[in-house]
Amino acid sequence: MKKVLYLIGFVAATLLTSPASAQEKIFDHLAIGAEVGTTGWGFEVAAPLTHYVTLRTGFTTFPRISFNTDVDYTTKGTEKNVDITGRIRMSDYKFLADIYPFKNSSFHVTGGFYAGIPDLAKIYNTGVIEVDPGEGLEIGGVFIHPDNEGLVNLKVQTKSFKPYVGLGFGRPISSKHKIGTAFDLGVMFWGKPAVKVYSPDEEGWVKVDRNDVDDEDFHDAIKTIEGIGIYPVLNFRIYYNIF
Repeated sequence: MKKVLYLIGFVAATLLTSPASAQEKIFDHLAIGAEVGTTGWGFEVAAPLTHYVTLRTGFTTFPRISFNTDVDYTTKGTEKNVDITGRIRMSDYKFLADIYPFKNSSFHVTGGFYAGIPDLAKIYNTGVIEVDPGEGLEIGGVFIHPDNEGLVNLKVQTKSFKPYVGLGFGRPISSKHKIGTAFDLGVMFWGKPAVKVYSPDEEGWVKVDRNDVDDEDFHDAIKTIEGIGIYPVLNFRIYYNIF
């Protein structure tokens, strides 16, 4: 991935110093845009650095998704059941550079980054976990006492800084038309996700080690989550050229 970013940087530097860009004005146009895709919906502004390079910055947010289920647990030899709720949401700032290798083509490669809150999902019980004082649950080698309300909280966390590479078609900036469109396909590198549980004893979040998880389904779920190191980005954007 680093080699790809270095290559994009080299191509950008070459285009910036090309004779064709010497007579062009930097940031002489500006467009505002809206987008929809796998990162949710968002908005951005775009401006040309040269005819071959366009800079974009903006914000994306994924609508909150909630799900409900239940899990079994055992206390003093008695099996019980509790309802749980999960919420998924992703919001990011982005800064991207589109590089157009061919002067008269809308094809481009893109490099840059997304940055946002690392908490991707939160999971907590909506029913009270009934255990005696001093008792708790062992989750991934971490012994957890439910809080005063009988709740246990987990979350899935990614990196807050997420490099991005991709390619697409379209130019946000147009000197002939007020409306422009673009389509992009790429990947966001958000690192190895971690499952964490809140420990009242340690007054903080503790990573769950799947190797210490006895429950096979929970172990497999953590293994699957930790294996998703990239997120596919597919979006469609429409722009209005201000000047």
